[in-house]
Amino acid sequence: MRRRTVQGMLLLAVLAAGLIGLGGGYILWGWPANWYAARDVFKLPATPENQLIQYGWQLVTETPRLIGKSASDPSLRYAGNDLACTQCHLKAGNKAFAAPFVSTFASFPMMVNDEVLTLTDRINGCMTRSMNGQPLPESSREMEALLAYMRFIGEGSPEGVRVTGMGLFPVAPAPEPPDRARGEKVYAHSCASCHGANGQGQRNSAPQVGFLVPPLWGDDSFNSAAGMSRLTTAAAFIRANMPYRTTEAHNPSLGVQEAWDVAAYVTSQPRPAGPADRAASLTSN
Repeated sequence: MRRRTVQGMLLLAVLAAGLIGLGGGYILWGWPANWYAARDVFKLPATPENQLIQYGWQLVTETPRLIGKSASDPSLRYAGNDLACTQCHLKAGNKAFAAPFVSTFASFPMMVNDEVLTLTDRINGCMTRSMNGQPLPESSREMEALLAYMRFIGEGSPEGVRVTGMGLFPVAPAPEPPDRARGEKVYAHSCASCHGANGQGQRNSAPQVGFLVPPLWGDDSFNSAAGMSRLTTAAAFIRANMPYRTTEAHNPSLGVQEAWDVAAYVTSQPRPAGPADRAASLTSN
């Protein structure tokens, strides 16, 4: 009897230790409490690795100048437009529920449609779709810098676990079918003052290239294969982050129906063809 009691106590001790370890793991996963606290990359010590991180931050925030279609070095004109990465990945990938980079490095490679997707694949997906351009060479300094920046911004985040705030904040289903005509009115009231009546955005003052506010359609915008050209993605992004004065996904400026309606309006507008559509067009000619 005494032996059974001792064995039971040992079992309870092991279980308790396991629970404490598991709880400790979750506590560690949540530390620091704010994964999205701003980090100044230019306060890092001067090392080759930190210079690569700094260049990665510049590529995200100054994309048009460095690798856009108007880049000063013609050999680096990989993007087909003058958008900046930070115009979709807000605050240089450091804003919750605005397609942040915090868990990105630790989440890849991942399985997508029964295929292994690497982080370089994902970056080049953005280059060919959102940036309407061509892939970055995997061995290029530009690719290495983007990877270094994403690794830095997610430093300490759990391996293979996406922390809260990654991706986009889920938007509730529309109470009524999304309507482009209603969306046009929402756009005129809440969006046109920044993005322009014709979705053309606002260009930076010369000689600076790129856009102060990105275009939402037309030749200078993302193409038809970009995630933001999909209704559900656009509605979720708009609901959590737009108009730009919206600071928290949990306190949106637009209603659910308004977000779906304006997304329906924006995604219905003309934009460059994505890679698959371009290939199909060439094949048919």
